[in-house]
Parts: sequence; C-alpha cells; structure tokens
Amino acid sequence: MSTMIQVEPSSFEDVVKEQVWKDAMAKEYESIVKNDVWDVVPRPNGNSILTPKWFFKIKHGINSSIEKYKARFVARGFSQKEGEDYDDIFAPVARYTTIRSIVALATS
Repeated sequence: MSTMIQVEPSSFEDVVKEQVWKDAMAKEYESIVKNDVWDVVPRPNGNSILTPKWFFKIKHGINSSIEKYKARFVARGFSQKEGEDYDDIFAPVARYTTIRSIVALATS
C-alpha cells in the first residue's frame, strides 16, 4: 500500500481504479466462500432475484491512521416478502450489551 487512499469511494468505477479496494473485495469474497454463506439454488418461476450491493469503508485506528480498507458484499433483501421468498430469519450477530447481560445473569 504505497499510496494511502483517504476518501471512501462513491461509485464502483472509483473502486476498480484502486488496488486496495480490489484487495478488500477479494478478501470479502474469500470469506464468503470459506464460511459457505450461500447456496446456489434454481430460480423459482415468477419470483425475482435479490440484487447485491458492495459497501466500502475505511477503518481508522486509535490515532486516526488508516487501519484497513473494508469491503462488504450484502444482499438487498428489502424486496423480499415473508412466506413467499423466505421462511426463516437468521441473524448471526450478537450485540456486546446482550452478551454482557447474559454473563451478568449467569454470574448472579
């Protein structure tokens, strides 16, 4: 990373110009494949498909220096309808306050 990029990209065209963002995208893709995040299934007749979106963020350290360039690949699931496009909801994220509450309950 000989050149440090200070501004987050506003378009995909800006992203493909810089190697650091390409590396961040490759790392995110490797993580998705490694964790077996999705399954490829046949498209049901009459249903639309989810479109994806890339999000890019510069992560800063304590002294405001650039720690890393982060890329996230997400499905834009706001177009889905419950019961028609999906049945179950799964959120693999726990808030820190929730974990602290559970530990506090367990210790008391």
